[in-house]
Amino acid sequence: MMDGALALLQLYSDWGVDCAVGDQALDQRLAYLTPLPGARPAQQTPPAPARAAGASATSYMPPGAPAAAPAAPPRAAKTPSTAAPPLPAASVEQAHAVASAATSLEALRKAMEAFEACSLHTTAMHTLFPQGPHGAPLMIIGEAPDADEDRSGHVFSGLGGELLNQMLSPIGLKRENLLLATAIPWRPPGGRPPAETELRICRPFLERAISLLAPQRLLLCGRLPGRLLTDSHTQMARHVWHPIPITGLAAPVPALAIRHPMQLQTSPTARKDIWHTLLLVAQTLQQNG
Repeated sequence: MMDGALALLQLYSDWGVDCAVGDQALDQRLAYLTPLPGARPAQQTPPAPARAAGASATSYMPPGAPAAAPAAPPRAAKTPSTAAPPLPAASVEQAHAVASAATSLEALRKAMEAFEACSLHTTAMHTLFPQGPHGAPLMIIGEAPDADEDRSGHVFSGLGGELLNQMLSPIGLKRENLLLATAIPWRPPGGRPPAETELRICRPFLERAISLLAPQRLLLCGRLPGRLLTDSHTQMARHVWHPIPITGLAAPVPALAIRHPMQLQTSPTARKDIWHTLLLVAQTLQQNG
């Protein structure tokens, strides 16, 4: 029996399952797929007994999350839909239309949370929205949300947030004075790389957030943010500011590529490269006041 349980856990790990969501198992076939004509309904597991009145669930607040930010509420369960999913081209057009129609940050947040034309929205726990003050001197954009960010609903939480704080501290920057964002708002299942179509759908939301928040410069952590904003698979040259046109802004925004904070743990070469990039960031911000 024990060997069977360990084998099942290993199978879950191979499939990319990294957390349990909900108190009761959900048959995804019945929740999101239309049964074939004449097919027998899958046998359902009897529902678990209701939690006793007065019992409270344990809340999760990862280290590195802003102390003043309230915990993001979990997304409500969706009603199963029998409608066919939109075609990729239609989803991209819908994303452009929804993002461009948002005239404020709150409107953009609500539009992203209600957007269901991207499959990532269905599987993610939270919609990651940029955090920080309008017109900040620097907007730091990370990769796709990781497990800590998806669980907490906060950008750069968990270990990635702690390492980012270690990067910013030596050059006198504090995360509460900067804008923080992820390249895409929803975590791909199991942390897999996002598909090209998913990137095209998510790009309008990031561009609209940048245009509404109006940061002075962008710091792109890892390869994904640069690939998303430049629509190119060619890696951006480091230690050089690149002007990136953003829809909705009259002038391009200077952007600098840097290794992701998680690479601080990989090698002395990575740490040296990160330090040289941070020195360029500090020098540029000092020259620009």
